[in-house]
Amino acid sequence: MNCPKYVLVLMLLGVTTTVCTAQTWDATTDFAAQNPNGVWSYGYGVTGTSFTLYPTYNNNCASIWGVAGFVCWSAEEYENVPLVGFNTTGNWLDFITVVSPPNALIMHPAPNWEPADSIMQWTAPAAGNYRISGFFEICDIDRTNPTIGLVYRNGTQLYSGTLTGPPAQDPNHCGGREDFYFPSLSLNAGDVISFGVNADGNFYYGSTGFNAVIVTPPNAPPCAICNQSGG
Repeated sequence: MNCPKYVLVLMLLGVTTTVCTAQTWDATTDFAAQNPNGVWSYGYGVTGTSFTLYPTYNNNCASIWGVAGFVCWSAEEYENVPLVGFNTTGNWLDFITVVSPPNALIMHPAPNWEPADSIMQWTAPAAGNYRISGFFEICDIDRTNPTIGLVYRNGTQLYSGTLTGPPAQDPNHCGGREDFYFPSLSLNAGDVISFGVNADGNFYYGSTGFNAVIVTPPNAPPCAICNQSGG
């Protein structure tokens, strides 16, 4: 778990005091080769209803297309999909019909013959109020079929947004984007927020960019200094 913290620095008689007032989770920067990964889990199923952990971590997920630097969790049903993947290069990656940004994950739903959403879950570590923001965006240059971005709290839908276009553009532009934002969401310890990408009937060209940032308390200012703990 990455835990950036807003720091108030008091200078008194040469003494520096730090006071932590915020805790932040970022789906992209927290991505890791463990599943579950702290509060995050990577899997597939029906968003808000069923969830199965991805069984396979692939540290060269785009190798079948001759590209290095893209890692993923996958069920490997067809060419590594369904999946949730991370571009490790720090730059844009461009492979087959996909453009993968450095600041977002790529989620792809399962094939039509094994229909399932690609899902990321975040589990509240303690009761409290949380601010949740993020987006889904088209990262496929051949996107002709819509996909649906979903956010659920346990089994209750909080958000649904359909991505219809425009498509992504080579080599470094994702396409249509839908944002979600919950300024203050009261959660119990163990509540699950599920972020899903649904194929809307056709999984082809369904590569979808995603990120979510969760902050508690929700009114905390932006981070001044970040103390990384865990991974």
